[in-house]
Amino acid sequence: MLTAMLTRIAEFGSSPNKIAPLGLNLLLLVHLLRAAWLAVGFLRGRRPFASLERWQTRYLPVYGAWAAAVVVIFPPIFGFL
Repeated sequence: MLTAMLTRIAEFGSSPNKIAPLGLNLLLLVHLLRAAWLAVGFLRGRRPFASLERWQTRYLPVYGAWAAAVVVIFPPIFGFL
């Protein structure tokens, strides 16, 4: 999906409707990779489940920050004043 989105942006140019989901997908990729790493550690008995739980809850503000950036920063950048 990320490759398809990057290809479309490279081919047709950027727009807020392309950049916002691209950023969110990158955030999701980082979140899921780290969660998978911690889950595998838990399943192998090397990490407590609390580490995965902490990662999940501490990452929530990152989504909020991205949403705030889209709402506050995107309009001036793309001329929606």
